[in-house]
Amino acid sequence: RQPRLSCPMSSLRHVVKSRPYRERSQPAARAKLGLLEKHKDYVLRARDFHKKQDTIHRMRDKAAAKNPDEFYFGMNRSQMTGGVHKKAKEAGPSGDELKAFRKDDATYVAMKHKMESQKVAKLRANLHGVSQQQPPQNKRTVFVDPSDGGGGGGGATSSEDGGGLDGGASAGLDLGVGAAAAAGGGGAVARRQRKGKHQSKPAKQLAARYSELHQREERERKLAQCVQRLATERALLGKGRRKKLQSKSGQPRQFKWRQERKR
Repeated sequence: RQPRLSCPMSSLRHVVKSRPYRERSQPAARAKLGLLEKHKDYVLRARDFHKKQDTIHRMRDKAAAKNPDEFYFGMNRSQMTGGVHKKAKEAGPSGDELKAFRKDDATYVAMKHKMESQKVAKLRANLHGVSQQQPPQNKRTVFVDPSDGGGGGGGATSSEDGGGLDGGASAGLDLGVGAAAAAGGGGAVARRQRKGKHQSKPAKQLAARYSELHQREERERKLAQCVQRLATERALLGKGRRKKLQSKSGQPRQFKWRQERKR
């Protein structure tokens, strides 16, 4: 018996020398005729040719088996033009119908514009221009003992900077605030820093309300422009001589009607 090969046959395909597939290129003497067609190009061209031939054969068979008395209701709305069936153009809406359509569109858009205006007014009334960046207007009253030489009054009102107090009272007040801050340590400062980093929930809600207000104002402006454009289109469908005015870029079209005497 012959000894069995230790390696499988699939690994011998890399050992056996195979002849590579080659096709000659276009000779230099025939370069004026263009590129030489390769086998893969011929395959594509042949498949396309046979596909067209099969389509022609099917159409011939269909025409040969056609019933001369065949009728469809679609034939009433079609006509033969140059050997090709074409559907007849349907009559479009009349001028009165177009006016009715434009009126319905303008009524609907005007209703949406009114609803948006009411929502914007309601938001403005609820927010009434309050901004979260305004500094607090806090004031405090400090009572000074007259026997200490602080003045004749029983009390003094000052703002946060202490401008309404005299020198001794304000200095004592500043020392008191500094001592309280030193006693509290760095915990209060750290808490204030963390509060600045993470915005509170009411502040986020207020920012969302202002964002909604800006979006609704923009939508209201666009709806107003749409209402104006629809009104212009309705007027153009009517009678009367008019002249188009020259408008700036980005502005809607403007027309001027000739004044006519109404009898």
